[in-house]
Amino acid sequence: MAERRAHVKTLSKEALAELFAAASPKTLLEAGKVSAAQLGTYETRVVKRERVSGELHKPQTIKLAVRQSPRALRLEVLEGPAKGRKVIYDSSVKKNEIRAREAGVLGLAGAVWVDMNGGLARRDTNHPITDFAFTSIIGILEDCFAKGEAVGGYARKDEGIDAAGRYCVTFTAPPGGQHLYATRARICMDPVLALPVALEIDDARGALERFDFTDVQPVSNADFSPSSL
Repeated sequence: MAERRAHVKTLSKEALAELFAAASPKTLLEAGKVSAAQLGTYETRVVKRERVSGELHKPQTIKLAVRQSPRALRLEVLEGPAKGRKVIYDSSVKKNEIRAREAGVLGLAGAVWVDMNGGLARRDTNHPITDFAFTSIIGILEDCFAKGEAVGGYARKDEGIDAAGRYCVTFTAPPGGQHLYATRARICMDPVLALPVALEIDDARGALERFDFTDVQPVSNADFSPSSL
């Protein structure tokens, strides 16, 4: 992976654009899976905005740490309506529950165990915490493209390298794909990391989800122990 990253850094914007334009969605996502698996334990910052139960929530800025195996995630909301919330998931401790602590007065009650797919955990998101890992995001996109192929396939529009140095592509579902998770998906890949670091997902009703990942870095000292809350 280090050799590939070093090689990508030597390429011009024009060469990078040609490389990505020639790659199929399957190829891009396969490269992302390999890169994500090789990251090991990592931290990143993500700004997310989601429409949940018909309501478009305000953006949240989150500090996220991910351990690949056994799967574990640590999440802290830095900005937004849930600022101060901290959540830990460790599959080796409890497979279907998260440990959560709210900020402010609610935080006085201490950390509690919550069903990761229950109403409390999903009140401001469409996803369980495990979906925020890059391997899960790529899996969701793979499933979406596979279902799109069954109804004619997504139309593709390559936008090229954006101001942040990411390669962006917009995919639009065919007329028979209004039932799909994404009727429109704008995906921006980090050329060095080979990961989808920015996503805009629309469904048949409009804007559904926005995710923007930055500062992706391997770490060795992340604490995933539920007792740390």
